[in-house]
Amino acid sequence: MASLRSTKAEHLLPWVAGGATTGCAAGVALCLWLASSSVDSRWTAGLTFVLAFSVLLMVSTMLVAQSTIRSRTQTLVANWLEKPAAPLIVLAFCALAGLRETLEAGLFLRSLWIRADSSDVLVGATLGLVGVPCLAIASLKLSTRIGILAAFRLSALLLSLLAIQMMLGSLAEFARASAGSDGTDSHLLQIVLPNGRWYTWFCAALMFIPASFIVRGWWKESARLS
Repeated sequence: MASLRSTKAEHLLPWVAGGATTGCAAGVALCLWLASSSVDSRWTAGLTFVLAFSVLLMVSTMLVAQSTIRSRTQTLVANWLEKPAAPLIVLAFCALAGLRETLEAGLFLRSLWIRADSSDVLVGATLGLVGVPCLAIASLKLSTRIGILAAFRLSALLLSLLAIQMMLGSLAEFARASAGSDGTDSHLLQIVLPNGRWYTWFCAALMFIPASFIVRGWWKESARLS
């Protein structure tokens, strides 16, 4: 929406709403189907791992290209808007984004539901839904003037940690489902997966990847200022 407004293409905003609504509805339906007892938990765990890994990869890529991502996005949007099928392109892009984000959120809540207290998960999900319109309203007021890069870096670190925990949690679920009735797992997996004695340190080691990208960005900015 921000890119469309900056390129004076507000007439396509209804297509954004339509695509996002379609994608979110499809994501909710898919999450409900995956949460049903008829689906093998190994499929759900595998899909959770793939989505979590894609989130970690996306965040790392964005951190690497943070200095040019805005100009690249605006150029890409401007080029696509020149095509006759621009409304359908916007619709498809927003539907895909809505599907991915909804599916990611649903699977993350499911992974928390398995390992944590259900009441805490419900409270957190409710607060998150309340925060969405508040953040949307604040973004209209603040625009990109107030510390948006610092906020992006902080959210990138938090999202990376959540993605890493999702990956390890899905591996634990897959191992339990594949172990059979005896529930035996390899000792190596036990110590690095949730509730293992090396779980926290393993998460910290994996967090070194996105953290190094942030430090690299700060270093480049300091070099330009000096």
